[in-house]
Amino acid sequence: MLLGLGLTSAPLVGTLGYEHAFVLGPIAAAGGIAIGVDAVRGARANGGATPLRALLRDAFAELGVLLGLAFAIPILGQLWQPACEPLGGAAFFLAGPCCSGALGVLAGLYGGLLGTTRTRALALGALPMLASTAIGVWRLIADPVVFAFDPFWGYFSGSVYDEAVSVGDTYLRFRAYNLLGATAAVLGLWAWLGPDLRWVRPAPRTAALRGLPIAILATATAWIGLRGSSHGFTADLASITEVLSGSRETEHFIIYYAPRSADARTIDAIALEHEFAWAQLRDAMGGREPDGKVQSFVFANTDQKRRQMGAGTVQVAAPWRRQIYLDHRAFPHPVLHHELAHIFGATIGDPWFGVSLSGGRLNMGLIEGFATAMAPRESERLDLHDQAGVLRRLEKLPPMAAIMGPGFFTKASQVAYTAAGSFCLYLVETRGFEPMAVLYRSAGDFDAAYGTALAELEREWIAFLDGRGGVTDDDVAAAAQRFRRPSVFERPCAHRTAELRGEIDRALARGRFAEAIDDYRDLCALEPAQPEHGLGLAHALAVDGRWDDARGVLSGLAQGTDLTTSIQAAIAERLGDVELSLGRTDAALAAYRVALALPQSEARLRTLQLREFAAANPELVPAVLAYLSPFDATDDEIVRTVTASWAAREIARHPRFAATGEYLLGRQLLGAERPFGAAGHLERALVDDGAGLPTPEFVRAARVALLESYTLLGRWDHARAVLARLARDPDQPHGYVAQWAEWGRRIAFFSTAGDTAATATATVRE
Repeated sequence: MLLGLGLTSAPLVGTLGYEHAFVLGPIAAAGGIAIGVDAVRGARANGGATPLRALLRDAFAELGVLLGLAFAIPILGQLWQPACEPLGGAAFFLAGPCCSGALGVLAGLYGGLLGTTRTRALALGALPMLASTAIGVWRLIADPVVFAFDPFWGYFSGSVYDEAVSVGDTYLRFRAYNLLGATAAVLGLWAWLGPDLRWVRPAPRTAALRGLPIAILATATAWIGLRGSSHGFTADLASITEVLSGSRETEHFIIYYAPRSADARTIDAIALEHEFAWAQLRDAMGGREPDGKVQSFVFANTDQKRRQMGAGTVQVAAPWRRQIYLDHRAFPHPVLHHELAHIFGATIGDPWFGVSLSGGRLNMGLIEGFATAMAPRESERLDLHDQAGVLRRLEKLPPMAAIMGPGFFTKASQVAYTAAGSFCLYLVETRGFEPMAVLYRSAGDFDAAYGTALAELEREWIAFLDGRGGVTDDDVAAAAQRFRRPSVFERPCAHRTAELRGEIDRALARGRFAEAIDDYRDLCALEPAQPEHGLGLAHALAVDGRWDDARGVLSGLAQGTDLTTSIQAAIAERLGDVELSLGRTDAALAAYRVALALPQSEARLRTLQLREFAAANPELVPAVLAYLSPFDATDDEIVRTVTASWAAREIARHPRFAATGEYLLGRQLLGAERPFGAAGHLERALVDDGAGLPTPEFVRAARVALLESYTLLGRWDHARAVLARLARDPDQPHGYVAQWAEWGRRIAFFSTAGDTAATATATVRE
């Protein structure tokens, strides 16, 4: 009771849903075990004349009372902690604590029947739960999987950052499998339990007749359990490589990928990028490197990754298994280096799991901060320290003491990773790598590693950030929205919103626009402080041709308070798209110029510049609308790609806009992993040093795309020339300086290692 009431004070855990069920599941199972044991002992104390049916009835009635109270508490808690999806939460409660408690009762009955004392009976009753827990933990440690299904714990979804969690078909199948085993257990009681609750040996014929259904059910249960990966209850190397049946072996890696995927088209470059990441990390860590080869699983998309190993939108590393799990991203993969850094962390981590763990203390801030520092990622103009400086300016920089440990998960991922990464990088840059190795191994003993307390090191770091410069007011405004999203634990409806987004995607894909619009309205009601939902609603209305309604939603959003400049620009951009689609070029141009006047990322700025370009040149409107497809109702990726390529070609036919069309066509081909074709178009776009492109942002993007194309093609001299031109401009922001430096190292590595590092063996199993 007290635990249930206490839980209601916390979002997510305090309402009916996944977290609530996961916490209560093992508690219900343990309570069920105690109920089963005490039911048997009570019946025997009364003379042992209780029929089996009555024994089961009484035990499950007591469990029902406890579960009813456990269910009623969060219902009452809705007065101060409203549930986002009561029906879905009830489904989790039924599939979780209810089923776990029932299985606990059966285990307790057997423990009570077999044990001579209450202590021994409880121990025997707990054995199945302990055994299944050990198996589940072992699978999480030994197998390439982050989720787990357990009879007594229920469902563990894996990464806390993957919000799409629901009672799906696999969970229901797992509980059906549990029911088979439970039925066999109940039949066992019926077959061999006498009226005095003592075990009896029936006549051979009776034993055979009673034992046959038990044997059938037990065999079926064992067969399903031993083939858990086939049913989606777990995953192993065989089940994953059956899907990722292509492989490339290099000096340090075995890379698994889907043969008919985008990754297959660029597997040579992917293999080289793996080896490049290895070399970078080895140099940064003073020559340390893992023993043996690392297995890298590159899934074709997030859905495939979620089905096979559990983490859909989250990239994962398992240092103790020397395995990393990625989904497809454009070359060069932005997260590969970070995940490999976790594997390299095993060289300085604890001896069992290779992470920052010591004396029972697991330091998540160091685990993720170290990997972020060893593989810092730029955000266009901003390097890692700049991004931490933005957090400082926004007053969102968390105290290091709050995130150097389990508290890391209480902060939004963008905030926690950036802050911990910048801090760790500062320590490495100012004091070398060896003290960081000591710090990581000790799980955060700053005095032992640096002879200085954490608070003093933090003061030095903050002074460094404050005095570094390079972050403008526009940079802060443009990045504000990125750091505004709260932690999943601060969003009571995180799972329901993720489920609604999935329903919206499916509705749009099927052309059921009215359903998508209704779901968007539900999203807006669940999280009214998230204007992105309103933007999605306006988009769905426009896709359905309800232009006035879309305009009304956008006008309402624009009246909101405390909007970041990114959201203000997105509202104006969407309004401009509506006007442009209706042929109102003057109104569209005005809206786009409102958006262009606001600070935002360079990628967003380019799309706005293209829109403004079209609105200012009406002859381009049809082709630009075809290229952008702002309100595409088909949801067909192939059609969109073909249409965008045709539209880019049409733009290139206009002499005044030829360079822009060539750039857009080059981008399309590069996105389709066709660097040879892309290079020619990008070269034509950059004739006369890009004088024909509309803005400096387009020129820089064209050069970066050409740099990627030349690198994929192995044209090293051409790549160096483009890189030299990118780096030539004086006074570039820190982010660009860091990007060009890494590209220089990449080209140097690729040009010398291409014949040796990535060409070992390649196989594809059909």
